[in-house]
Amino acid sequence: MEVRRVENSSEIENFMEIIKSAWHSDSALSGFKDTIHSMAYHGGFVLGAWDEDKLIGMSFSYPGYKNNYTYLYSHMTGVIDQKKYSGAGYLMKMKQKELALDYGYRMIAWTFDPVMSLNGYFNIGKLGAVSRNYLDNFYGVMNDGINKGLPTDRLVAEWHIRENYNVEFNNPLFINQVDGYNMEFTEKPAGDVIGIKIIRDFYEFKKNDLNKAVQTKLMLRSKFHEVFSAGYVLINFDKVNNAYIFSKNYKLEEKNIFN
Repeated sequence: MEVRRVENSSEIENFMEIIKSAWHSDSALSGFKDTIHSMAYHGGFVLGAWDEDKLIGMSFSYPGYKNNYTYLYSHMTGVIDQKKYSGAGYLMKMKQKELALDYGYRMIAWTFDPVMSLNGYFNIGKLGAVSRNYLDNFYGVMNDGINKGLPTDRLVAEWHIRENYNVEFNNPLFINQVDGYNMEFTEKPAGDVIGIKIIRDFYEFKKNDLNKAVQTKLMLRSKFHEVFSAGYVLINFDKVNNAYIFSKNYKLEEKNIFN
C-alpha cells in the first residue's frame, strides 16, 4: 500500500466513486456545498451577489501555493444566465481584489477557456490580467453543457493586483484570420506585438459542428504554445477584432510560477 500526491485530472475523477462509497451518497456533488463552506471557514473568500433580495451570482477563492509563492486562487465566479451582463461578475472580482489586498496577496490567479470570447475580454481586457501559460485538457473530460465534447484547455490568468502594467498596444500583426466559423493562420509570430483572433461565438460553433470546433481548438492550442515559447506574453484583448494581444519580452516583476 502507498500514499502519494494526486494532481492528474483522470486520477482525480476516480475520487468520485470513493466519495460516494465513503459517505454513503448517490452523488459526489452532495459534498460540494460543504467544501465551499470549509473554504470560507479556513481562509477562502466566498462571495455572493444579490439583486435586491435575489442571489444572482457567486464566487469563491482560496490560498494557492506554487514554486515557493503564495497567491489567491479564484476557482469559480458565475452569474445566472438572466443577469450575465449585469456587471455582477465585475463587482465580485473587485470585491475579491479588495479582500486580497487587505490580506496581503500580490496576485490572484485562475484559469479560463481561451476560445470563449466573453471570457477573454472580461479576464484580460477588462480586469487586466495577463497570461504566460496554456494548459492542455486541464480538467480532463467535462460533461456540462458548455464543455462537453471539447478538450478542456485553459489559459492561466495572472492578476497582479499591486502593479499597474502598461498594456496599451498599437498595430499588432494578426497571425490568423477568422471568417464566421472558419479560422486560418496566415503569418508566423514576428515582431513586438501580435494578435490571435478567435471565433466570436464558440458555443454556437460547437453546437453547429462539434468536430470542426474540436479541430479549431486544437489548432489554437498549438499556436498558443508556439507564441508563449517564443517569449510572448498575453497582455490585452482587442474587442473590435475579437483577438488576444501578445507582447514579446514583456517585463513582469513577478516570476512565472506556473511554468
